[in-house]
Amino acid sequence: MGMVTDGKGTGKKAQVDNTNRLLTRSISESIQHAHSHNDGQAYQVIGTATLSSGTITAIHLKNTSTTLDIVVTYIRHQILDQSGGTAFPNASNYYRIALGRTYSSDGTAVTPVNLNTNSANEAEATVYNNSPTLAGTAQEIDRWYTKAEGDMNLFNKEGSIIIGQNGTLELSYIGDQSAGTIYTRLSFMMIPIN
Repeated sequence: MGMVTDGKGTGKKAQVDNTNRLLTRSISESIQHAHSHNDGQAYQVIGTATLSSGTITAIHLKNTSTTLDIVVTYIRHQILDQSGGTAFPNASNYYRIALGRTYSSDGTAVTPVNLNTNSANEAEATVYNNSPTLAGTAQEIDRWYTKAEGDMNLFNKEGSIIIGQNGTLELSYIGDQSAGTIYTRLSFMMIPIN
């Protein structure tokens, strides 16, 4: 093995193998862990709502930051104790992820929790649960169908949903159930706008 000398004159050297690869040591970590650990900008919020026939929103989120994007990493939802509608699974009952609608009234304000207890950062977002009234047209980006009562439906977006300044996200249940509860958990990071 050969050696490469630092080009800045510090005298530091690095090993190079026979195929000209530099010997390195690295640590791999998830992007959410890195933002939580290094920047204190990973958050989680839980939303609930009582089921009734129609569209029920468990979480509505708006990015209020002028310097940070919201990057969605993970969503989980469960429906418990549902009754009065078509038995699961069926095409009439599903969970929807949508963009674009704005908060109008009702619901309950909830505060996202910073996942790094050493950080004093707070999410620059307004979040409502408990089926707030929303205005505008929902731009559906995904849906999935509940298989059974109590099923934990997991959705890993790995940062592909990005909510810019004043952008919104809603996590809703659409169906014909007349009773029950939907529980939704949303994990996200806040990262500098490029």
